[in-house]
Amino acid sequence: MVVYLDPEGFWRDGQFMPYPLEGPQDGDLVCRATAAEALPALVNLLKQNAG
Repeated sequence: MVVYLDPEGFWRDGQFMPYPLEGPQDGDLVCRATAAEALPALVNLLKQNAG
């Protein structure tokens, strides 16, 4: 499994410019958020599933 942590776009001159992810496969996890937004939640989720 591959975890993609990507908002699928970026802000430029006050406008969100979307782009599609290339390469996700069935079973991969796509989290459409920035690392700063999603990593703390992902760490907590992994800790819960490990214990």
